[in-house]
Amino acid sequence: MLLQRLAKITGLSETHIAKLARTANHRYRTYQIPKRKGGVRTIDHPSKHLKFLQRWLVRNIFTYAPVHSSVYSYKEGTSIREHARLHVNSKYTLRIDFRDFFPSIKSADIQVLLDNNGEKFPFQLTKRDIRVILSLSCKNDKLTIGAPCSPAISNAIMYDFDKHWSLRAKRLNVIYSRYADDIYFSTNRPGILSKILSELREDLAMRNSPRLMMNNAKTILASRKRKRVVTGIVLTPDRKLSLGREKKRQIRTLVFLFSKGQLDRDRAKSLQGLLSYASTIEPLIMTRLRKKFGTETIKKIVEMP
Repeated sequence: MLLQRLAKITGLSETHIAKLARTANHRYRTYQIPKRKGGVRTIDHPSKHLKFLQRWLVRNIFTYAPVHSSVYSYKEGTSIREHARLHVNSKYTLRIDFRDFFPSIKSADIQVLLDNNGEKFPFQLTKRDIRVILSLSCKNDKLTIGAPCSPAISNAIMYDFDKHWSLRAKRLNVIYSRYADDIYFSTNRPGILSKILSELREDLAMRNSPRLMMNNAKTILASRKRKRVVTGIVLTPDRKLSLGREKKRQIRTLVFLFSKGQLDRDRAKSLQGLLSYASTIEPLIMTRLRKKFGTETIKKIVEMP
């Protein structure tokens, strides 16, 4: 029984855990944060005990559900650099974003996942166990942004979708990948991505689980003649990865402020992380920064405790 297992590892009584599950909808702190390009994003942050139980469910149940090899988000051993490199040699790219991705995944979708993968889990789940899992994982019967279980569950839920489109793309000599709520297609064949976009619209309209909707405002079909971006990384016309002008300008400004002693520790630590990221995407930037601001300045940032 799931409640017995949870009681043993938490020290909480089965009665208390059952109550947590029944009242889970009310155990979130809800707030909003601004989006980078305008608007706000609603975050539902679970309480301490609920968050602990959600993480346990990920480690002991959801991690056993299959995730397709075309997925590069929320997986160990993958990176956005590796993901971007997958598409760097293609002439044409198509990026499609799903609207309200996590909240589009309902408790009914998760139940289908649990029912279809029961033999893969380390212990048998009863009907009551599944009801408890759904209550602990969802708020108002859907996944939320802010819950630690949402990424793992969404990856598993999307397995059939990822498998279908990976095979379909391969038949058309197209590369397919997904990073969270963004899916990418790329190819050297002109015109084929428009066909895929049309097929994908039809496919989404027919799918019952999960019910996903495209964000048309973020659907981008591009070629080497215009800027192509994959998970925030610019694909250059000469088949290289780049941070892009805006990100480079931001880094230079922050390094300049650091050199003048005008960054507080929090912003300096943020810059340190940014340089670490930048060096993996476009290593030459570190050489340029050392030349412009001095080796000692960059060393201070990189080695800051």
